[in-house]
Amino acid sequence: MSHSRRDFIKFVVAGSVASGCPVNESLLMVPSPKPSPLVEGEHHEICHQIRDGQEFARPEATRSVGIVIIGGGSAGLSAAYFLRGKDWLLLEKEDHFGGNAHQEDYHGQPFGTGSAYAYRGDEADQLAGEIGVKLAPTNSADPTIINGVWAPGTWTSGIDQLPYPQSVRESFKKFRDAMLKVNLKEKMAELDAESFSKYTANYAPEIEEWWNACGQSGWGATVPDTSALVGVEEVQGNSAEDTRVILPGGLGCITQRLVELLQPKYKERMLGDATVTAIVPGKDSVHVTYAQSGKLITVSAKAVLMCAPKYITSRLVSGIPSEQRNAMRRFRYIPYAVINMIFDKPVYNRAYDTWCPGKSFTDFVVADWTVRNHPGYRQQHNILTFYTPLRTDQRSLLLDDASCKNLAAKVLADFQKLLPEFAVDPIEIRLYRRGHPMYMSTPGLYTKTRIAAAQPMHRIFFGNADSGGPESLISESLRLSKVGVEWADMVLAGKPGARELAVRALAPTVD
Repeated sequence: MSHSRRDFIKFVVAGSVASGCPVNESLLMVPSPKPSPLVEGEHHEICHQIRDGQEFARPEATRSVGIVIIGGGSAGLSAAYFLRGKDWLLLEKEDHFGGNAHQEDYHGQPFGTGSAYAYRGDEADQLAGEIGVKLAPTNSADPTIINGVWAPGTWTSGIDQLPYPQSVRESFKKFRDAMLKVNLKEKMAELDAESFSKYTANYAPEIEEWWNACGQSGWGATVPDTSALVGVEEVQGNSAEDTRVILPGGLGCITQRLVELLQPKYKERMLGDATVTAIVPGKDSVHVTYAQSGKLITVSAKAVLMCAPKYITSRLVSGIPSEQRNAMRRFRYIPYAVINMIFDKPVYNRAYDTWCPGKSFTDFVVADWTVRNHPGYRQQHNILTFYTPLRTDQRSLLLDDASCKNLAAKVLADFQKLLPEFAVDPIEIRLYRRGHPMYMSTPGLYTKTRIAAAQPMHRIFFGNADSGGPESLISESLRLSKVGVEWADMVLAGKPGARELAVRALAPTVD
């Protein structure tokens, strides 16, 4: 795509790429004989200093609360919702809430920046109903576009329409049928210890290419880095009835509703732009230091619900046992861009989630798919959401706006080449970037590493999607948030059984 043509399209680049920012460096450094220079603005160096073990000043506590919630994504917001009427404080480093489930809109039409769906009856669907948000079924088997052909229902009846030689289509069928015979419950530990590539190796290479796209988009890993438990479970899920539910804006419709419900009564307890720099547990309390409005503030809590990823947790919480800290740091996370292309006319409305293996993006969804057939609904803009996971060595691309725009332009160029009718330009492209949003569902993570990493400390509960699994799901964030609130109630009341509660909640299971 030429620069001159690209310049006619409005680009919007948003999203944080590094946790711990923004922080004024001169305020955070431990006092030294020589005054530190004043450095203004957002600096990724601060995050790297936290990563590398830089010590920061920790002022005395000036406030006491019952429970501090760290992280304002779906896990933190739901924890706050479950704690209504109790003494809590939520700290979120961004200037908005929602985390990976953040909703935006264009002229009143919502679209998502991640977290594309829930499943009928799961924790996200249940909470949505409780707070007055009715998620609608997608009722759409996932098609694939490859070699200029649109093939419906990739892993169901559409296998016969895949634009491959007959031998490759037969290989797809044999692979699917073999995976459907695997008993996940009986072989859970064995499968989780293995790479998914063991199960794709004897089939057509096009199968691994397809699952490389699906894996990077859904659980952050290509086939060689994917737990076979996750891979086989996904094959079985893709070959069954579609039970996904969603609304325009993705699962950001849930986090946005939680904010709407909480802020009128608890706004002073929901602090944005509050970057946590240290968490120090003591015998009877936990001291949490955060930066906000150019100041360092320490609050004393009776308990902490850590609703943030393990790569952050392991660097902020003092006193984590070495084996547990090592387990936290064995998690791997991918960089991710979600690109929304806004068209002023219909371009694609044939399926909810469409896969495009081998391209600069893995798949794209129709933002308003589940409401398009409502009586009286008129699609004002056709908004397509492209999922664009990157390799870990490409994370630095997200630090630079120009690189982000080039990435978006490449995604547009790849999209326009898929089918002749896609050769149109959007009126606007919005790229939302995240440096470490999704953990990789690698072998051994679910049945071993995760359990070692997520064990609660005396007054700190580790509740986040990466405490659940076997892949990164909001339903797991919500489930563990509810468990964390129950755990905190037991700890604060001095009741026995808190650790046993956590052990049960962390036990690996498969549906």
